[in-house]
Amino acid sequence: MRDVVVFILVGAVCGCGDESGSAGAGGAGGAGGAGGGSALQEEYILSDQDLVPESGAYDPVSRAFYVGSATQGSITRVDADGTESLFFEPPPSSSLGTFGLTIDPDARRLWVCVDDTVMMSRSVWTFDMSTGDLEIEFALADAAPDASCNDIALDSEGVAYVSDSDNPRVYRANVDGEAIEIWADDPLLAPPGGALGGNGIAVTENDRYVLVSKTLPSPSTPPLVRIERTNPENISGVTTTPEITTTTDGMSFLGGDLYIAGPVSGETFRLTSNDQWQTASIATSMQQAGTSTVRPAEGDLYGIYSDIADRVFGNPLTPPFRIYRIDLASFE
Repeated sequence: MRDVVVFILVGAVCGCGDESGSAGAGGAGGAGGAGGGSALQEEYILSDQDLVPESGAYDPVSRAFYVGSATQGSITRVDADGTESLFFEPPPSSSLGTFGLTIDPDARRLWVCVDDTVMMSRSVWTFDMSTGDLEIEFALADAAPDASCNDIALDSEGVAYVSDSDNPRVYRANVDGEAIEIWADDPLLAPPGGALGGNGIAVTENDRYVLVSKTLPSPSTPPLVRIERTNPENISGVTTTPEITTTTDGMSFLGGDLYIAGPVSGETFRLTSNDQWQTASIATSMQQAGTSTVRPAEGDLYGIYSDIADRVFGNPLTPPFRIYRIDLASFE
């Protein structure tokens, strides 16, 4: 969804996952905060109704959700008790948007896709969650001049895998070498009809595969792609029953199953596989259209409602933006 938003904002497009401060990097975030002993709530209504939080993640250490902003380029922290604070706030004159976001709780590191819609620069940033400081800026142009960033997933070693909606690629970023590179490049990842390709991304819980969902369904390419993590040339489509026939966005693993948000239809999909993700069976739960990301938190699944689809199509937004618990028993 990120790239469609960029298209709407600037009128051009080059070709929108996983679970896991004090003031810094222009922000007012912090490592401490409220909500240490509070149970997670059923719903968190976000106070800023211009936010459009296309993505977010939950940090089990601080027990807080972090959400980006497609319109403002900020990162907002929401503690377990509902207390909000700005983790990162860009300069007032900036033209940034923050999209795919994930957290490495062990390394105390937050990863985020960043677009500058005026300068047309695309980056992956990492923040130190203990200080709020901006650590590293990975310029996607270092990997490929036309590269874009939709979402990010981490393996068990903290290496990041980045989906690209404009090109048939996945990038790999490593903080040790502060480098980003093309990791996988295959027609199976191609945007159908020149539209939008790779979107949600997740690493399987055994670290063996990276899974990438396609934004738009197409008869010519599979809606879900499996890439072997240690051999990215081993790439194949995942056969799903029934087929996915609608737009998909952010996705995450929980309890061995893969959950994918359907921002246009309002469906959330639960995929179960017994053969290392060669095939998967699907159950669905009808949630709110406009939910662009699903993330695990303390054994539950939460959706992030951003109304990104209406923003993409130029329709009036329907607030409030919110983070809400999805009933795991509702899938059928």
